[in-house]
Amino acid sequence: MEDILKRLLAAEKAAEEKVEEADAARRKIIQDALDEARSAEIEFEKQAEARRRPFLATAEEGAQRRIAELEAEAAALQRALRDKAAANEEAAVSAAMALILGEA
Repeated sequence: MEDILKRLLAAEKAAEEKVEEADAARRKIIQDALDEARSAEIEFEKQAEARRRPFLATAEEGAQRRIAELEAEAAALQRALRDKAAANEEAAVSAAMALILGEA
């Protein structure tokens, strides 16, 4: 009977050691996976700027084109206003003179 108990205790001890080894292996696998995920995340962030760069360049080109269009429109409006002012200048001077001279 004592021999059986010794074998049972030895078997239990061996089983506990295997459980501890398996638990340690599981923890190592989890830690390795976490380390790999962190490394992948760091690499992803490093490459993020390179992935954004073409989009930013395209947006910058579009913005520059739109700025040029708006500047051209503003210049055209300014010319049109100057032309209208020049066209109305003579009539305004004549009307002002008539008011001053009391001819109105």
